[in-house]
Amino acid sequence: MSSNEFFQRWLAPDKGRLWLVATVVGVRPECSDATTLRLELPVPADFVAGQYYLVRMRIDGAPGVVEQAYSVSSSPWPPSSKIEITIREIPDGRASPLLARQVGEGDQIHLHGPFGSLTWNEADGGPLLMIGAGSGAAPFASIVRFASARHSTVPMALLCSSRDRASILFREPLEELDRCQDQLSVIHTFTRSPRDLSAHFHRRIDASMINEVIGKLSSWDPAPLSLLIAGPLEMVASARQACQALGIEGGRINYELHA
Repeated sequence: MSSNEFFQRWLAPDKGRLWLVATVVGVRPECSDATTLRLELPVPADFVAGQYYLVRMRIDGAPGVVEQAYSVSSSPWPPSSKIEITIREIPDGRASPLLARQVGEGDQIHLHGPFGSLTWNEADGGPLLMIGAGSGAAPFASIVRFASARHSTVPMALLCSSRDRASILFREPLEELDRCQDQLSVIHTFTRSPRDLSAHFHRRIDASMINEVIGKLSSWDPAPLSLLIAGPLEMVASARQACQALGIEGGRINYELHA
């Protein structure tokens, strides 16, 4: 059975909603446990940096049909009918192993969206602090790439929590953008590689860490800070509490849960 024939068994169109049929035009490993799919939509993509799409598929056994959200990790600028979504494989997950291992070029998947308010555009301004862990780095990759494509001068800092260097999402492209743009700082913290000096921190995200990163942004622009957080529930809750302890007002904090 070809990969396309295999995957067609798992498609689950829903006539009650508008689902786009996207064709896979590229597959690449993103890090040790994540894969990026480049998709061509039948119409130009219309999304804001940071948004996500629902992927719908049928699986064997209960519940039969699964809808899973995946953030767009590419930039909405310049306009294009192609987008990229990044799948971090979850052990024993229902959707991510299929998408990460079985999908190949020429396969088609159903998308519904875009959705989400964890976004940034030029009108939002800055300075902007993004805190991500797990697949929560994906929407921020879209934002950073969009800002770069638009030649934005808004100060931005991206604080990424990863197990180790091998598990960093978008390591090379983010490092390249960091080198080329003075107003962007990409800061890594590793939770399981205490001796790896390629990370600035070696612990879970906490108030002291966030305060140090805010200091970098404040040296660029002392204006009130905007904050976006994406990652697993425990990290998001901890980061929100830390930000509130630092006096960052809740109205300027937006968050999204990611595996």
